[in-house]
Amino acid sequence: MLIRLRQRALLAALIAMLFSMPAHALRCGTSIVEEGDLKFEVLQACGEPISREVIGYIDSARVNDRIRVMNIEEWIYQINGNYQSLEFEGNQLVRITRVR
Repeated sequence: MLIRLRQRALLAALIAMLFSMPAHALRCGTSIVEEGDLKFEVLQACGEPISREVIGYIDSARVNDRIRVMNIEEWIYQINGNYQSLEFEGNQLVRITRVR
């Protein structure tokens, strides 16, 4: 009996792990976006955000005397009643955080 309970608990834990998302991912309907995705991929998966703001700039790369400067942009989505902040450096998603 005790062995069966342990087996069931282990099975439940494995199933939960299969369906859980990494902390750096966000589910939009049936799609999942995660850090490293490009803006167009996020737009395809989640649609238009409720807010888009340029919140800063970053020096990305130096090539001889030239410096590549990219926007840091924050997109806000409301998904299942929760607000999520997606931060992009240039065209790439670098951070997903829940807004309280």
